[in-house]
Amino acid sequence: MKYSFKIFSIFGIPVELHISFLVLIVLIYIIALLNVVSYVTLLTAVLITLIFVSVVLHELAHCYVAKRYGIGIERIVLLPIGGISEMEEIPKDPKKELRIALAGPVSNLLIGGICYLILILSLAYISKTIQAAIYYFVFVNILLGFFNLLPAFPMDGGRILRAFLAERMNFIDATKLAANIGKQLAIIMALVGIFFNFLLILVAVYVYLGAQAEYQTVLLSTLLENEKVKDVMTTTVHTVKPSNTVKETLKIMFKEKHMGYPVTDDGHLIGIVTFHDLSKIPEAEKDTLINDIMTKDLVVSDPEESLMETLEKLNRNRIGRVPIVWENRLVGIVSKTDITTVLDMKQNLLEKKKK
Repeated sequence: MKYSFKIFSIFGIPVELHISFLVLIVLIYIIALLNVVSYVTLLTAVLITLIFVSVVLHELAHCYVAKRYGIGIERIVLLPIGGISEMEEIPKDPKKELRIALAGPVSNLLIGGICYLILILSLAYISKTIQAAIYYFVFVNILLGFFNLLPAFPMDGGRILRAFLAERMNFIDATKLAANIGKQLAIIMALVGIFFNFLLILVAVYVYLGAQAEYQTVLLSTLLENEKVKDVMTTTVHTVKPSNTVKETLKIMFKEKHMGYPVTDDGHLIGIVTFHDLSKIPEAEKDTLINDIMTKDLVVSDPEESLMETLEKLNRNRIGRVPIVWENRLVGIVSKTDITTVLDMKQNLLEKKKK
């Protein structure tokens, strides 16, 4: 995720802080220290920090169980709205998904229970202010635990529901049904929010979009899981040389109607040049060599890579095509259109099987 930086690692999992989260925390502490808002005290700021620690523990609980099942965790990213665990894959075994999903809410309920027990045992020794803060911390953790059990993506309850359904139907249908249930719940929340609390409408939007995104992700990963880049890549690739000038390359582009070209030297990929790059060069400098303006920081794939991984690269880097390199040589190219064509074909076959 852009604009996030690593703060520490635990269980070999990088924990990153999004810049928006950092800004929020710093702002809260400034407000508390300068007493800008009377009810935002230093104790309030510390309490909010501890709540986000609970969020980290919630995500770590998911990750710990996932790693025990051999599922890799890329990182945990902390955002103002909570934490995100980026797993390398979605577990298709319902029992595994159930345990991974339950781990987060259970951790919050345990934190709340332990803190409540500590509070009861220390009532005679702490001030009313500290008691109130601990009560609030307990309440928030229990609320987080039960809120995450709502049967809707992207909450853990949506994954628990899918795990239950996946015991009775295929994984895609289970995801679709769980997502639809989540959407219906989101609509009900939005309607209730109109009359009672505007915040519920925002939560409803988050739940609705999360449900749709989860279904699309599962559909893509399932349909593309056995497809390799080598099966769909175009092996006849038009390239330009680093010694070509801007003027020569523009002529090639207008003739062949391609908006970008790999730059190769004796078959080795050394850069990419696009029409956007060329259009920035003034008319008086059209004899500039491609070597001087091409992009050298390349995003590439290899023939054995899965199409899902390649699609994620395209989306993450906001590019339309990616060169395919094997043993340091350019062997093909894959565009987002190539992948969507495969998806359409697979989806049509899937729908025909259901009929």
